[in-house]
Amino acid sequence: MTTVGILGPSSRREDLDVLRQWAEVRWGVDSVPEAIARVTSDPIDVLVSEASVAFLTEEVLTLSPESVSRIYAIAESDGMHAWADALAGVTAVRSVHQIPPVESPSESSTTSAARVITVWGPVGSPGITTTAISLATVCSLSGLSVVLCDLDTRGSSIAIALNLVDDTPGFAAACRLAGRGELTSDEVARLSAKVNQDGVRFSVLTGLPRASRWAEVAPPKARAVIGLLSTLFDVVIVDAGFGVEDNEWIEDAPQRDGTTRVVLQLADSVVAVGTSDAVGVSRIIRGLDEIKGLCASPTLVLNRVARGDGGDATGVIHRFTEHRVSASIPADSRRGVDDALGRARTQPGPWRAIARTVGLTVNPPRRSRWRR
Repeated sequence: MTTVGILGPSSRREDLDVLRQWAEVRWGVDSVPEAIARVTSDPIDVLVSEASVAFLTEEVLTLSPESVSRIYAIAESDGMHAWADALAGVTAVRSVHQIPPVESPSESSTTSAARVITVWGPVGSPGITTTAISLATVCSLSGLSVVLCDLDTRGSSIAIALNLVDDTPGFAAACRLAGRGELTSDEVARLSAKVNQDGVRFSVLTGLPRASRWAEVAPPKARAVIGLLSTLFDVVIVDAGFGVEDNEWIEDAPQRDGTTRVVLQLADSVVAVGTSDAVGVSRIIRGLDEIKGLCASPTLVLNRVARGDGGDATGVIHRFTEHRVSASIPADSRRGVDDALGRARTQPGPWRAIARTVGLTVNPPRRSRWRR
């Protein structure tokens, strides 16, 4: 059973009966040092805290995932809710009733966890979106249930690439529901666009129509959405933006690139995409250095490789970095966005090899297993 601790004033005792319907409430305290001491000696799955600077201190916010898996902050006022929801690693709710039942790691260990694959690349449009679509295609053809998420906060394009109607930006809408504790599998199904073409079938959560709306997919909400998707699909593929800047010099500043940093950290595997021309090689070398520390060593892919360029580009990367090129994708007809799904369906070899590199079992096409 899920284990829970409560941090807040004694008035929060009335929340105990609600939480006990689905969890084992280990303790309730009104002292941050006591809460820290308890989770250090006896880790819990969920910490429920009053949304207050007195309780959500730096010590609480920096607790390791081994001590506390998730933190929910109860904030009844609009101002306090907005403050708590902006904290990294915290999900703000209006009341204890909005906290969804959470499976403990031991309970969920009997089911197979989804693979979260983040596709990233440096500035310059190296082909992140086409690579993400192609990976989704080969996974779908192999019978895996797949959701493709557009989290490029600087220039989303998956909806355009797949000719999808995106009246409602799916991922941002999911984040809003997650922020209110109302995101469910039914809501994911409602918000997801569907690709169903020539035997390829997968779900899509479309991206932001305007880059100025980046705050709608704040890191804590994005983390919650990815967490739920991981329980609903075999594979979660995230198309991430290029920026990974951390505005650490401004205290409590909004992090435009915070969501990209989070999905790199959350990913089971990262696919880094670059191009083989001189500028592209220079950018991917610098980019790989920028994401060091955010993820394990990524699977490196060179895209749009012209005849004769691949060897030179690979040699330079091997010389100046510790990374090795795992796959080279030939240059296309420059209709890459239009051809991404079709090429992966008819010539799946390179993308199937990439999928295997990141730990996915992809076989020749078979009947797709579709689930929400």
